[in-house]
Amino acid sequence: MHTHFLSMRKSLLPILAIILISSAQASAQQQCMRDSSILNVDTVFVSPLPYTATNPKYLLKVACINQPYNQSVTIKVPPTFVFQGITLAITSASLATTGAVTGLPTGLTYSCDPPNCVFNANTLGCVLIYGTPSNPAQAPDTLDLSIKAKVNTSFGPLDITFPGPIAPGNYYLILKTAAGCMSAAEEANNPFYSLKNTPNPFSGQTTFHVMSDKSGEFQFQVFNMLGKLVSSQNIQLLEGENQFTYDAASLANGAYYFILGNHTGKTSGKMIVAN
Repeated sequence: MHTHFLSMRKSLLPILAIILISSAQASAQQQCMRDSSILNVDTVFVSPLPYTATNPKYLLKVACINQPYNQSVTIKVPPTFVFQGITLAITSASLATTGAVTGLPTGLTYSCDPPNCVFNANTLGCVLIYGTPSNPAQAPDTLDLSIKAKVNTSFGPLDITFPGPIAPGNYYLILKTAAGCMSAAEEANNPFYSLKNTPNPFSGQTTFHVMSDKSGEFQFQVFNMLGKLVSSQNIQLLEGENQFTYDAASLANGAYYFILGNHTGKTSGKMIVAN
């Protein structure tokens, strides 16, 4: 009996290890990160801020087909709410645990912290969008996301949407093809110590400043919000400090992202054209 028990315990160890590892991975994947900086800003109720025509900044992470994705959204629940000129006391705000985030590509879902998606007044609620986009037919594209919530007030429950009147604009999610995304290996082999462009936002031209750890020819590509390649050129860099000018006079105003790299590694960034 004792020998049989030891044998059974040994056979269970690999299974228990798999369960523990899977649980740890799921917990890490689903950890929602709050942005506490909005606590003391009276006019900001959500972070990241939506994309608007007057503040054309793309603040969500770019999603890639077949690559894990996560994006935290912080919702601040104030103690009062002005509705049609009347100040109402707020007890809580809540989301449905399914179906409250619309516009997501196949493979992405969401969870809340706390898990019941009920955020009390004077707290920061957190919504985590996560998963792995899995439908290549949906990319490249720019998806328009929205979050539907219910605010419980002294007047009764009110339905609101983010973005919306409280936080105007759009939550654009750039979904790129697998070929258009950098792999983990490419990012790990990033050949640049630093890469930035100034000014940004800019009109006409901007200057890219590059600190490279190797010399050679690199490809510089610019993509629009739909994931379409709008510009490509070869750049010769030397080890150390480099700079080159990019002319965006032919581009429409808005947000773009760029990739600089070669076969060994790449890095990316965002820029705003305001001609």
